[in-house]
Amino acid sequence: MPRPLVTAISVVSVDLPLQRPIVSAVGQYAKWPFIITEITLDNGTSGNSYICPYLVHYTKPIEGVILELFKLFENKPLAPNKFYETGIRQLSLLGRSGIAMYALAALDIAFWDASAKDADLPLCEHLGGSIADVKAYNSGGLWLLNPDQLAAEAKELKKEGDFSSLKIRLGRRNLDQDLKAIEAVRNQMSPDDDLLCDFNQVLSFTEALQRLKGLDDQGLYWFEEPIPYSELRNYAELRQNITTPLILGENFHGIDHATLSLELGSGDAIMPDLMRIGGISGWLKTAALAEAYTKPLSSHLYPEVSAHLMRVTPTADYLEWVNWGDPLLKEPYQVRDGYLSIPERPGVGLEFKQDVIDRYRVSPVVP
Repeated sequence: MPRPLVTAISVVSVDLPLQRPIVSAVGQYAKWPFIITEITLDNGTSGNSYICPYLVHYTKPIEGVILELFKLFENKPLAPNKFYETGIRQLSLLGRSGIAMYALAALDIAFWDASAKDADLPLCEHLGGSIADVKAYNSGGLWLLNPDQLAAEAKELKKEGDFSSLKIRLGRRNLDQDLKAIEAVRNQMSPDDDLLCDFNQVLSFTEALQRLKGLDDQGLYWFEEPIPYSELRNYAELRQNITTPLILGENFHGIDHATLSLELGSGDAIMPDLMRIGGISGWLKTAALAEAYTKPLSSHLYPEVSAHLMRVTPTADYLEWVNWGDPLLKEPYQVRDGYLSIPERPGVGLEFKQDVIDRYRVSPVVP
């Protein structure tokens, strides 16, 4: 049976207000940018995706790369894996990282979504898995706030989906401040609940040696990115000095970085980001690496697509849940008892609200 042809594309960027502004070591953000890509097949089926490139002023350059890469696939039979390999080869001149990888990821997710819809299957089933609820933690808050704010927010975050697992941001000026922040959140949680933490790369290697030792008895589920993500050998050394699991990976740009990190033993677990890792195709390759190295794999952002991928990831651990995209979606995914429910819809099953897109559309850059 002939495969449908890829015939058209549309790309639009929006800048959505956040319910809880981000206050982290890497900056403060009241809004979050989304690039929405939709491709259309000659049989009328469409596939879509969204990526979030952090900085709204870079949305237009990324849109341009998406449109340029799409020319490689226009009027060709839909073949997501083949398209990914073609795209990766094309990136050899630009480099297999940065906004070029983001653009390929946006297309790759949309191609796979269209492929699953054309097969009339949810994405996870199209990839050979099955639908089931996915264990999640709420990552939508607990930034670098004072203890009273953290306590109040922890209550809210737990109620949003009956979560028993939350993530707190650490890396304040001193150990005592981090300990007080942990205590404020712990007091709102049950003894068996999981508290995860993220440093957002704020510490130097020498600072991390001291800080992580001081926090090692706090029963945290993991230490996430305490030092700059590129210091893979320093991560490996940190692991030798602590007992709390060390996780990194949201800043892996494609499987090259994932492979090197796993070879060096930089972490006890990995956390690929769907945009940076190269979309669904990049994730699947990374999941195979995680299985080969017997490392747990958790997700970073993009909870809807990531939930499907966790269902075909042999070493799947935690799904990171944020509801930042919900205002854009006609039918947002739901969380119950701390588990994300994958809906029985073809593909990923996301439809976007046109009125919200129109309201928050990013204006063209004027030189």
